[in-house]
Amino acid sequence: MRPSKVSAKVTTATAAHETDAERRHEHRFQVSESIARLVMRTTANNLPLSRDDRPYQWSTTTYCDTVSWSIFRAAVKGSAMQLRIREYHRTRPHEVMNPGTAWIEFKDDERDTSLKERFGVPMEVARSFLRGEATLPDPDHGLAERAAELLRGGARPVAATQYNRLAYNALDSSLRITADHNLMYFAVPWETRSDAEEGPSRLGSLLAMEPDVIVEMKWYGDLPHWAVDLHAYLAENTREERPSKFIVAMRWLLGETDGTKKPKKK
Repeated sequence: MRPSKVSAKVTTATAAHETDAERRHEHRFQVSESIARLVMRTTANNLPLSRDDRPYQWSTTTYCDTVSWSIFRAAVKGSAMQLRIREYHRTRPHEVMNPGTAWIEFKDDERDTSLKERFGVPMEVARSFLRGEATLPDPDHGLAERAAELLRGGARPVAATQYNRLAYNALDSSLRITADHNLMYFAVPWETRSDAEEGPSRLGSLLAMEPDVIVEMKWYGDLPHWAVDLHAYLAENTREERPSKFIVAMRWLLGETDGTKKPKKK
């Protein structure tokens, strides 16, 4: 059977590398804590705990956009190339771009599918990449070059999310189900920083806190029968498809939401 995903970590002086082998389906659901617990119990009976996501560690994701908010506008229309920096910590940091390992992630979203590639590098390399000074080796999908074009167009960090993630993953990576708790959205005042500054950047104002749990299902090919039933159960208990964290964060940042799932009418 052909693998659904290539997840090769290359240990070099510059970067570890992980990439999707093909586009995968990606659906998100905003559900109550009780429903999330039931969903994840069912998931745990069918999938192993993800080896790369320690339960309840803090994930911090810093998102980039241009001065004209071109990435956000494209994402709202259903197709966008995201550029983001991900960090993992045992306790919740109050800063972004902390010393240690950073994952530079490129994610090509197209309606309900995505294609992701990421590089694990020292944080100083990630900062250098955001300033347009560093390049990344041999990207498989050309996503890094597209991200470099965004940086040349003025993209810079503008918003961040922090959350605790519980993740289960099929051994062949054909199916991944996650539950994100304690999700928070922050502004990132990066544009006031000097390019020469190498220290962490404090998170800006807290834009919003998610009262519910965000459950995501990502898969290749056909879902197993139990996952089809689980997907239907989630759909029945959700009012509408949940936008990406990037879209929600940007709506809060730009004042285009009043706390509901839909943007304000203008």
